[in-house]
Amino acid sequence: GNTGDEIPMPTYFRFLPLLAFKIFAAEQVDVAIMEVGLSGKFDATNVVQTPTVCGISSLGYDHMEILAGNTLGEIAGEKAGIFKLGVPAFTVPQPDEAMCVLEEKASQLDVHLQVAAPLDINLLNGLHLGLDSEHQYINAGLAVALSSTWLQRTGHLEVNYLLQQTTSLPEQFIKGLTTAALQGRAQVVPDQLMGIESPGNLVFYLDGAHSPESMEVCAKWFSLAIKDYHEPISFSNLVDDYKRASLESVRMDHHETSKKNLTQILLFNCMSVRDPQLLLPRLMNACASHGVQLKKALFVPSISM
Repeated sequence: GNTGDEIPMPTYFRFLPLLAFKIFAAEQVDVAIMEVGLSGKFDATNVVQTPTVCGISSLGYDHMEILAGNTLGEIAGEKAGIFKLGVPAFTVPQPDEAMCVLEEKASQLDVHLQVAAPLDINLLNGLHLGLDSEHQYINAGLAVALSSTWLQRTGHLEVNYLLQQTTSLPEQFIKGLTTAALQGRAQVVPDQLMGIESPGNLVFYLDGAHSPESMEVCAKWFSLAIKDYHEPISFSNLVDDYKRASLESVRMDHHETSKKNLTQILLFNCMSVRDPQLLLPRLMNACASHGVQLKKALFVPSISM
């Protein structure tokens, strides 16, 4: 319908699920994965009363400025708002403060809450995750648990792969896990406009980290990624992409054949709702602890060009 004075335009985090549901219905999708936008208890995705399975990933202090609580326990209480009566749920290993709250909320709703173990790399048959940084194995373990449960509860799986996960994974699971890509998350982008004579002289390392915990994970990924990259490159930065602060890193080599004179530059953007004094030191300290010293920093505002 039309919006106007009497029926105002819904907020972004309500409009987006509404639009998504319309598209899912029109396309007659087989399965939809709905990610909570903010909070949990009062999130727009909660209009779905009987999901097949629920999952809660690693809890941190992201969106503290919007969530009701400033402690992990209070945030866990908000996130547990996605639990539905009798619907199975999974989470990953959490700090005790958060896990106690999740377990309490689950028992109140007769929810069977299980902790999914991080994915064992040996199950990937010598391959690596498409999103290949250490913490993604935690996410992958949760993804396998959620997918397996959906397949079982909808009659697509006869065998309980959750119980057999210690020995093997279905081929389709391995393909999905090893080919998954997410723009702006642990993404390496060589600059194509630097001239064909000197390919690989400029490389961007992009990541959408936007909480203190993910800043440290991002810095660790970046530090390892620049050591693994074989081309002579260098320049690093944190950018706000899709409404999140993000790390982008580029290395520039002034001599094509030499791997010396690499310059790390940080490009940092922080949305006004987040606290740069909370985020930036965590990033810098984590980089330093991995032996990466940034030579310059550029701070950019949240303005779309």
